[in-house]
Amino acid sequence: MNRNIRKVFLFLLIIGIIIASSNSYLAVEAVNMPYEIYRTSSSEYLGSGILYENIRRFTSDGWWNINVIRVDLTDEYAEIGGLFSNKGLSNRDTVSNLVKEKQAVAGINGDFFNYNPIPHPIGTMIENGEIISSPPEKAYAPPTFYLDIDNVPDITFFDRSMQITSLNSGQSLRINFINKASYMEYVTLLNKHWGTSSFGKKYNGEPIKLDNEANGNSNGDVNEETNGNGNNGSLLNSYNNEMVEMVVIDNIVTEIRIGQDAVTIPENGFIIATRGEKAKELLTKFNVGDEVKLTLGTSPNLENIKFAISGGSIILKDGNITNTNINIAGKHPRTGIGITKDRKELIIATIDGRDSSFVGVSQEIFGAILKDLGAYDAINLDGGGSTTMVIKPVDEQVAKVINKPSDGGERRVVNGVGVFSNAPKGELSYIKITTDDTNMFANTSRKFTIKGYDQYHNPIEIDQNKVEYAFEGVEGEIVGNVFKAKSPGKAIIKANYEGITSTIELKVLDEIKSIIFPTDKLSLHANENKTIGAAYGMDKNGFKAKIYAEDIDWTTTGNIGYVENGVFYSNGNIGTGAITGRIGKALNNILVSVGSGEAKLIDGFEDINKFSSTVYPEYVKGSIELVNESKEGNKGLKLRYDFTEGEDNRAAYIIFRTGEQKGLTLDGMPNKLSLWVKGDNNKSWLRGTIIDKNGKDYTIDFAKSIDFSDWKQVSAQIPSDVAYPIALEKIYVVETNSAKKYTGEILIDGLRAHYPPSYNNVEVPTPTNFTDVKNVKKEVVSNGFSFLISKLPSFEKGQEGLKDKITNKANAHELNVFIGKANQEFNKTLKSKNIINIATPYKTNRYKNLMIIDASSAKGGIRATNYKQWIWLQNGLSNAKEDHIFLFLDTPIFGSGGFTDKLEAELLHNTLVETFEKGKTVWVIYNGNSTKVELKDGIRYIEFNNKDIENLSFIEFVVNGKDITYQVMK
Repeated sequence: MNRNIRKVFLFLLIIGIIIASSNSYLAVEAVNMPYEIYRTSSSEYLGSGILYENIRRFTSDGWWNINVIRVDLTDEYAEIGGLFSNKGLSNRDTVSNLVKEKQAVAGINGDFFNYNPIPHPIGTMIENGEIISSPPEKAYAPPTFYLDIDNVPDITFFDRSMQITSLNSGQSLRINFINKASYMEYVTLLNKHWGTSSFGKKYNGEPIKLDNEANGNSNGDVNEETNGNGNNGSLLNSYNNEMVEMVVIDNIVTEIRIGQDAVTIPENGFIIATRGEKAKELLTKFNVGDEVKLTLGTSPNLENIKFAISGGSIILKDGNITNTNINIAGKHPRTGIGITKDRKELIIATIDGRDSSFVGVSQEIFGAILKDLGAYDAINLDGGGSTTMVIKPVDEQVAKVINKPSDGGERRVVNGVGVFSNAPKGELSYIKITTDDTNMFANTSRKFTIKGYDQYHNPIEIDQNKVEYAFEGVEGEIVGNVFKAKSPGKAIIKANYEGITSTIELKVLDEIKSIIFPTDKLSLHANENKTIGAAYGMDKNGFKAKIYAEDIDWTTTGNIGYVENGVFYSNGNIGTGAITGRIGKALNNILVSVGSGEAKLIDGFEDINKFSSTVYPEYVKGSIELVNESKEGNKGLKLRYDFTEGEDNRAAYIIFRTGEQKGLTLDGMPNKLSLWVKGDNNKSWLRGTIIDKNGKDYTIDFAKSIDFSDWKQVSAQIPSDVAYPIALEKIYVVETNSAKKYTGEILIDGLRAHYPPSYNNVEVPTPTNFTDVKNVKKEVVSNGFSFLISKLPSFEKGQEGLKDKITNKANAHELNVFIGKANQEFNKTLKSKNIINIATPYKTNRYKNLMIIDASSAKGGIRATNYKQWIWLQNGLSNAKEDHIFLFLDTPIFGSGGFTDKLEAELLHNTLVETFEKGKTVWVIYNGNSTKVELKDGIRYIEFNNKDIENLSFIEFVVNGKDITYQVMK
């Protein structure tokens, strides 16, 4: 939530709590769950008794991205506990940082919280019988999830009694809050869990204006009865609504502070803070030196609570969907905790929202989802932008955010719920076999790694040399952990380690038709090396797979260097050439440029307005000025500096500007900068900073030591991984040796950008380009037929020629598929009466062995237009007897103008791939400004130009049984 929404919510939360003060459970009418189109799930153990699940459900409302952590409360090694910053509750932090700090294996965000005046949780937080954040009064209490010392969970409304008593006077003061900053006029206890400091005078109240005549005294003193000791009488008389803070250390009042700065909270004590009438009561009842007794209690009994945290509402009670408190209406991200009926398992869940794919759910639907996951009782915690789940997979070193926070990144929260594993190291129980791509080509290889785990899911070290591999399903060989396929098909790889086995399935594709490199050009400096990166191949059906560098036959042209293990090494020669990679009949090239060629003057330092100066640290002195001494042109730029003070690194900077823009933008793709410098022989370091198009800074070195006093041309190489265009931000002199103290000045002139040699004259072998084997002209054979796809003319006056053109094309075919509504007069002019019009979605047309589906994605996707289309499409594809499937849509699935829901686009593609793998051909035709075909994983996506009347395209198909070919015609 943003702050304004949160303020409204907090008001509603309080009202809702008051309404629910009787602790009644308001049953919700039957929840209408959306229709489920598709579901997928995966799971992995995070520790003994701790299972993480991801469930994605595609519904008529959109996607539900549900992340779940199941905690077995009967497992002695699985624990639940609180998360809050080591700096205290008043210091918000991200869930990932909290998980890291507490060394948890998982965590979610926790209670609702208020930002002002200081961030603090709204409700309860208890850890091992200690109140971290106190429950509100029961009349206003939100529901709280808790786990007792016997690991039995429940959700209820807490009550509390909290007071501090002076054992000297026998008088007590009621405590309203512990570690909150809700109402400064109430009595608040702050301890080490709050943070380092108290509230202090920053939170003094408004001074009270006294009417001297009405009060009968002229000095404005407030007359109050003291506690009999008289110690605080003068304080009471002068008190005027300031913050009063009583410091208690080892149960002794050591100080009473009025309107003073914040004080450090004692490690072995606490602070009682208040103002107004409660402050007067405190001053009346307590004195410095008093021994005090703190009495804290809750219902349920504090001593029996292992962990507790509040939420917003009970959303599931005894298996029924309820709302005990405020209902945050609408579809939003949600976080909650569910309890199974037998009280033996916790179901901790988040669901994402406010996203183009993940829509979020209502509170009632969230309760239904938790019930579906197995919960009998459930509470919702803070949601919206706070909703976050973090897990630490057992074989990874760093915890990671596993959901998609709606703010675009993690929101800092005041607390959370952590899941912990304290399992010991056990014996090897199971293994997993992994590889980097489960697709591969015949005559290429795949490497495997085995990971081992004990009975508690802790990682166990594996001696990879002792793993035995076997395979079946295709021809090939395994040497060590490397499998080389020699025929296409489905390969099953089996690993055996000390009698424990695991398998993995690989899809071995046929011959590679084209090789795809991550770049088509490399530019590097002499004697430099550069990793080429991951290469991929494509087969005849558009399926891709990773290719290892060692499976590629590498050659180079131009005497510029060589390739070894996927790395190009320059041999020091300056010039251009090429790298060629070959596998079988497929080859591709990467043009290579080594060194710098052409130089272009960037700045002659003739205009002082292009530059400014600064220093670091601030005590360094520095300045710039134009002078009449130069290497080129009329002037040069002088940089003066004074490094005589301080022990830090010291620097003086020349800042480049182009108008109001930061930095001097450099044309093209330079790989080196050069500069004339007249040095001062102080042996300081001359450096520069460039910024690439992604805003990333790079430091470049012009001279490691200015050990010269005359003019000298120095140069700095631009890192080869920058993203062009780039800008030069600054040039500077820096001294890193704290013992060296001096002043100096340098002159600079003639800044040039150097560009790599041109690729124009490089001769390379012709690369093998992917060609669609179905894009050929074929004749119709016996029992075969041809058909045409065309736009239907608008029949406007002046389009007679277009009408005749379409008629002539159509009359050459047995079947005509027209994009546009039927026109009976036009149909009468055609020889064939086999006509299908694409104009009334959703409709399935069949002709011989063709299934032609007229669907609509006009509203940004199939679901958004009409979710029932998905039902019809799934049923149609699963029951299709036809050999060739054509799907017509208004828009592309991917890319610009494609589905707004990228996950729906991916699901549709995968659904069509499944149909292709059943032996059918699949074609997707959508409206566009041109006509072109893309083959991806067996699916042909055809952008069809039916808008440009003057350049109208036709697609002619020939169907000979299961064989189908096409041609695009004008």
